[in-house]
Amino acid sequence: MAIATTTATTIEQVRLLKTAGGPFVRNPGFVLMTIVSCTAILLTLPAIAQRSLPTPGSTWGEIHFPGSALPEDSDNLILEGAVEQGVDFFPITKDTILNFFGSLDYSVDTEGFDWYRRLELGVGFKLRHYLSDTAIISVGAKYEVEKYFVDERTVHGFQLFSNWFSSWQLRNNNHGSGDPVRPLGFPGITWGEIRYPGTQLPLDDDNLIFDGYVEQGVDWMNWGRWGTFNFYANLDFITDTEDLPWNNRVAYGAGVKLKKLIGSNVLLQFGIEAIHERRWVSDQNNDVIFVYLNWSGWWDPRAIRLDLPE
Repeated sequence: MAIATTTATTIEQVRLLKTAGGPFVRNPGFVLMTIVSCTAILLTLPAIAQRSLPTPGSTWGEIHFPGSALPEDSDNLILEGAVEQGVDFFPITKDTILNFFGSLDYSVDTEGFDWYRRLELGVGFKLRHYLSDTAIISVGAKYEVEKYFVDERTVHGFQLFSNWFSSWQLRNNNHGSGDPVRPLGFPGITWGEIRYPGTQLPLDDDNLIFDGYVEQGVDWMNWGRWGTFNFYANLDFITDTEDLPWNNRVAYGAGVKLKKLIGSNVLLQFGIEAIHERRWVSDQNNDVIFVYLNWSGWWDPRAIRLDLPE
């Protein structure tokens, strides 16, 4: 689907979660995060006194049915999403910025599976580098707390990550020539992330995860206030170093959606998508048709002001 896909698990993962022991706590990571954050703030206070700082933020969410391509998710409805609020604290170059952020990730389902009923809070910092106006790469670290509600387990620890995002819109120069079947344009997006450890669960303690997504679409028709009619094909993948079955899969598919841009920074999408998923560790192949509604938004509101002594 267009924004994110859930890394669905198997019954085998449930057994692993329940036998892996108690919460895995990395106190040295918390201490390191605190030291780095405080040091960065103290070093940059003289330079940012009385300055207005950009406060970029973003959010996304999705409701989709079924939950995944796995048989146990065939009747499962899932709601998931995330919110992040940051402060561009210190510009290193014109295109590279040190950003401090807080984040919240959530998911819930109708079947009551523990791996879907979870909440994650995080705080961290990252270097953001703009490759262009529509492409950005980030490298950073965060301390996160994950709460799993069904098993009533809380885990927390330190995570390193690198992620990237890019979008493009290839225009059709022949549009408007009188041919009603000519497409309006060819929008596409891609994103990816490398993170270590994969999660704060004990079974992911030494796990490096790499996942990503690519989509290329065709805008065929503008339906006025209802939005734009879009056909697309996509590729979604995830792999890890521990060869866990639920973290080693690739899915490719095609779909159709109606997308609506609200203002200049909120995107709504409603669609249907057919995919084929291959899980090579567990030797599973599954086909599924998803129905989904998703949304995304980004903002840089009126800059905050730090009233600091000069």
